[in-house]
Amino acid sequence: MDARIAAAYVELADGKLDQARKFFEYIPRTPTIQVRCELGMAQVEEKPKNPAAAIQHYRKALEADPANVPALNSIAYLLANEMGQADEALKYAQQAQELAPNNVFVEDTIGWAYFRKGLYSNAIDHLQRAAAKGGVTVRYHLAMAYMKAGDTKNGAACSGRPPPWIPTYRRLSRQCR
Repeated sequence: MDARIAAAYVELADGKLDQARKFFEYIPRTPTIQVRCELGMAQVEEKPKNPAAAIQHYRKALEADPANVPALNSIAYLLANEMGQADEALKYAQQAQELAPNNVFVEDTIGWAYFRKGLYSNAIDHLQRAAAKGGVTVRYHLAMAYMKAGDTKNGAACSGRPPPWIPTYRRLSRQCR
């Protein structure tokens, strides 16, 4: 079973989404395997920008394992960033933070959800903590929060170049002007 799951993740990493999907769909489900397969299927759906389908897979993973921090954080990020549901996103992200209080990705997601709600000072508090632990994406999020809060000096200081995998950079940059 582990070999099939590993093969599915290899196909996913290679960008072969149809092959990865087939592997994940045909793996027999046990409670342990269910979570790994649902997380994989969610990632398959995220690649072509299908957040609604990815969220459904994360929800299924959480049904099998309600304390799964990657699923909680990922669903929170998608809800905030792609679906415009920052309030619901915060519920998931805060639950993830209770389980993993020092997780930089969770802290970033909470900050980004506050950003999407327009609560920039709250966003900055969380994003500063996350940025202290590192990460290009976190620094980008922090820069955007500073800019929206009107603090262009700090925004420019921590922005640098945006990471190339952030497709919303141009749109968000225009919003900050």
